[in-house]
Amino acid sequence: MTILKAQEKIKDTLFLKLDGKYIYESKYDSKQYTIEDNNDIKNGAIYFKEFKIVNNIKPKKIVCFKKFAQSSKMYNENDKKKLSELKVMNLFDSHIVILVNKKNKKAEYVQIGPVYITE
Repeated sequence: MTILKAQEKIKDTLFLKLDGKYIYESKYDSKQYTIEDNNDIKNGAIYFKEFKIVNNIKPKKIVCFKKFAQSSKMYNENDKKKLSELKVMNLFDSHIVILVNKKNKKAEYVQIGPVYITE
């Protein structure tokens, strides 16, 4: 009898800057982060939810999510001002995503995941 084990792919870690403009903390839930180009829940929207605080980590590179999304073509084909929910969700299939929040000269690292909502 042969037992097959699925190989789990190791995910890359992507560090995103929490700039307070393009990605910002929700006014109502400190563990929820809103994306400027995808916050209209009438047509469906994605926000990021905190999974856990990560300690003892030193990122090599911290990127701006807006620039990353533009260079990765994560916007809708028919509406270049709105992020594609599917493309954002797929990002989390291949990456561990960590928001870097610099508070009082100290960095806080928050592992996040996507949440899709609609009215």
